[in-house]
Amino acid sequence: MPFNPRATAHMVHSGGVVPHAVPPLPQLESHRKCPRLSSNPQNQLIPNPLQPLVSASDHFTSWLSPYVISHMNSELSHFPAEIIICRHLIMACCVLPNTLKDYAAGLTHFTKFCNDFAIPKVECMPTSEILLSTFITSHGASSVGKCVIKMWFLGLELWHRINDALWLRGAVLQHAVEGSARLAPPSSCLVKWDPVTIKHLHCLRRHLDLTNSFDISVFTVA
Repeated sequence: MPFNPRATAHMVHSGGVVPHAVPPLPQLESHRKCPRLSSNPQNQLIPNPLQPLVSASDHFTSWLSPYVISHMNSELSHFPAEIIICRHLIMACCVLPNTLKDYAAGLTHFTKFCNDFAIPKVECMPTSEILLSTFITSHGASSVGKCVIKMWFLGLELWHRINDALWLRGAVLQHAVEGSARLAPPSSCLVKWDPVTIKHLHCLRRHLDLTNSFDISVFTVA
């Protein structure tokens, strides 16, 4: 993360001066992966100080907007920076790291969409329902399925929630999502396989050699 505030202490007044220790920031991964550019030129973002090149899971706490900057500046009149940053980091921990990386795709695609149409940064957060509907009908329809669309919006919603921005999702957006999902290509949906039964496992066991390390691994995984 670009932030590295000190774990200090500050004083708050609540019926008197009470010492309050700033909570420690969540520990970062010891071997964080380096951010990678998308191999698809259509998904590559123009370099922007508000959207630095960081790993996908860090988009939610490192990507900024004029609204975020203004809101954080107003909060600084009440709380030290480390308290505000700590809240953002902990809120980002509400989902698993791998899920957070999947959610980040929504931020990337939405930011690319806004850049392509020169949408002012001040309109990207809080974003309007019309802007979200236009994004999904032009960027998601005929290209991805409903599950991917849902994941994109979960990421955008989380980004708004972390930054205390109003999240609007009503009937207009719901119709846009349903219409886009109906136009999803067949390749976006995988056919469900029949469930594996105990009978299948017994059959597998009869055809494996449990003195062979590879066969042991196969049966263990099964």
